[in-house]
Amino acid sequence: MVGGGPGTWFLLAYILFPTVGVGGFAGISSLLFVIEGYEQRRLNDGVMATGFILLYGGILVGCILLGAAGASGGYALVIQRLTANAVQNVLSPYVDPITAASLVAVAGTGFTICGMATAKATKP
Repeated sequence: MVGGGPGTWFLLAYILFPTVGVGGFAGISSLLFVIEGYEQRRLNDGVMATGFILLYGGILVGCILLGAAGASGGYALVIQRLTANAVQNVLSPYVDPITAASLVAVAGTGFTICGMATAKATKP
């Protein structure tokens, strides 16, 4: 990831938030509608709330960090006229927090999938 330029980081944040954040939310919401509406199963509210908070918190923080890295790297490249190696040094501190945010989002996805898989059937 550090090998890309700051524009790549900024553009990736700009593309990932609508596709993963909004599109993923719409997809999961439609699955939840099918599980609770048509299949008449009850979801575990605690697991689902934990999953949503982790998933969308991780996506939001990761995209904000990607955008901030792209903006600060672009500022260093264009405005300050730093060399490519210096710009990589500006971008590299963002790698670990972005990785952590991605892992939080993956954990949230796991909680959400477990919540959907363990939904209990309700009595008619």
